[in-house]
Amino acid sequence: MNIQGQEQVEKSYDPLDTTLKFVKRKDDLDPLFSDEDDGCLKAEMSCGHAVTPDSLTRWCCSQLDEGNYKFRCPAVVEGTKLCNKVWSYQEVRRLADLTVEEIQYFEENMARLAAAEYTEIQQCPQCRTSVERKNLSNLCVRCTICTADKKKTYQFCWQCLKEWKGPAPRSDRCNNDGCINHDLELLKNCKNTTLPQYVHSGQETEMISSRLNSTSSSLSLSFICHVDIGNKRATALHELK
Repeated sequence: MNIQGQEQVEKSYDPLDTTLKFVKRKDDLDPLFSDEDDGCLKAEMSCGHAVTPDSLTRWCCSQLDEGNYKFRCPAVVEGTKLCNKVWSYQEVRRLADLTVEEIQYFEENMARLAAAEYTEIQQCPQCRTSVERKNLSNLCVRCTICTADKKKTYQFCWQCLKEWKGPAPRSDRCNNDGCINHDLELLKNCKNTTLPQYVHSGQETEMISSRLNSTSSSLSLSFICHVDIGNKRATALHELK
């Protein structure tokens, strides 16, 4: 792990720490573990796998770098199957023996990643501060920092990240050239797909067609279903949003 301004110091457990369960086996997080490393104390995590403070710190830091704030055990349990048990941050902090600088680094990044998962947050294209979009059906977002600095309302487009042009609120696009939702354009122009017939509970059901529709920023899947019962046919339009 490399935190700017912090020297790399090898960590080790205190052998007199009775709050930890020490084990005499290989480090389950270090694929390059060798018998030469056997002098390093290993502690057992709640999932039963052995770690050292350094290997645990390195693994959890790599997870933060990849955008994961929930730490899962990567130890192989059978063949290629991973343990995947979630460790609490409290357990990680204790068994990784995090320094003050590392605690700050971990907690700041965990808070940022959790906020990004549960809220709509992007950087303002002008001042680069984080802005939350509270109305998910409106692409026009106001930056309070730029508004205060410029002494006039500054709004930008959540989709193209340019200064807002045109009327607002809008959910599809602003009036900037090239402001499109590429995913919606792809779905809007996709071909119809014919699905095969199948039999369900003695009733022959033919899935005639399926297509993806887009309306502003919402997606829906619609299909026509014909059900043949004896000499009668029922037709229904189904839409999944």
